[in-house]
Amino acid sequence: MPDQAALEQELRQLHETRGAIEERIRYAQARGRYGDAGEAEDGREDEGAALVELDRIMTRIRAVEGKLALSRRGLKPRIG
Repeated sequence: MPDQAALEQELRQLHETRGAIEERIRYAQARGRYGDAGEAEDGREDEGAALVELDRIMTRIRAVEGKLALSRRGLKPRIG
């Protein structure tokens, strides 16, 4: 059975990472809107890359939340 404390710690770290990525997206959007031509293009590219990272983090968050929910009910995940 997965260790609940370890899952909760991983979930906290993932949420901290999510917050940092969301801040990066906000900054990239501002650069995309208000920067000069080169900076605006860089901002849009950075926003796209950050969105991909955010998608991965959100997927991992959902997986850890699922494992934690199963662990709290005394069950094991079928995979992983």
